[in-house]
Amino acid sequence: MKYLMAIVILLAGCGENDAFVAKSMALSPVQKQAVADNIQPFHRVNTTEGFLVSDPIEMLPGYRKYAACAACHGQQGGGGIGPALAGKGIDYISDRLIAYRAGETVGSQSNMMWAQAGGLTDMDINELAEYLDTL
Repeated sequence: MKYLMAIVILLAGCGENDAFVAKSMALSPVQKQAVADNIQPFHRVNTTEGFLVSDPIEMLPGYRKYAACAACHGQQGGGGIGPALAGKGIDYISDRLIAYRAGETVGSQSNMMWAQAGGLTDMDINELAEYLDTL
């Protein structure tokens, strides 16, 4: 019986079923374009009449960091599951994030925010607050 098990285990690792052999697959042009569309530069630069014009909002470091917040607070900070953040001001946002990071109870959803703010540095908090101030 143990020889049968050994043969089954060895055969399971051969050929197409071998977990240790890298598989390759050809991507269609449509799939390649979908991958290329998902790759974004750090910030976009638009050209208008020969001049370079950068979107100042997208260049703010907090823009990318806010992506995790947007799931609950909305893309434009208008709220959703979490409260609206747009228009609250830099000091309000910073103070709240610092309180959450310290494990303080601020509101009814503090327990969700403790985990979110727990990994933020002072720089992260400042960058998020500056970005939110633009919304």
